[in-house]
Amino acid sequence: MLIGLPQSAATFLTILLFYTVDFLLIRRYDKQRQASGSGRAWDFTLFIFLLAAVLITQPILLPFLSYRTSAAWGLIVQLLGGFLILAAFALHIWSRTHLRHYYAERVEVQPGHQVIDSGPYKLMRHPVITSFFGIAAGLFLINPALTTLAALLYTIWDFTRAARQEEDLLTRTLPGYADYARRTPRFLPRLPKNR
Repeated sequence: MLIGLPQSAATFLTILLFYTVDFLLIRRYDKQRQASGSGRAWDFTLFIFLLAAVLITQPILLPFLSYRTSAAWGLIVQLLGGFLILAAFALHIWSRTHLRHYYAERVEVQPGHQVIDSGPYKLMRHPVITSFFGIAAGLFLINPALTTLAALLYTIWDFTRAARQEEDLLTRTLPGYADYARRTPRFLPRLPKNR
């Protein structure tokens, strides 16, 4: 198992990659948004940057909060965490480019809003949130610590709550969304049924 600086570096690179992609996508698609302004929620962004600072520095400054092993399976788990992060990034980019200007860091309905039910949204209602779960779980596997566990649990709690709020709003205001929600799973695609 790689410990200390490699864990901090992996966390830093993950967060840097995420915010680079996020910045580029918001910059590209915010121009197409109508009347509601930017999709960025700055108070949430500040909170995430503070959380990121803790996650990056913890393996070096507070290593006793991490689980460590010298067994080979520890490195395998970390590699699985890296693979999970890469898969989550692929899903995130696919989802965000497919959603285009309808993405926002807060729950809202934009003028001309419509149900997106193709691409990753044909498989699940909230693929962007699923990608957040994958990134947080991958960081936990790379650095199994109390800090990354807390971040993972917070991610699951906060984004599950946000998904429910979004579904309530879209069901009330967006024609066709209730039908879409009935036929499409929330976070994970359905497994194909054997015939």
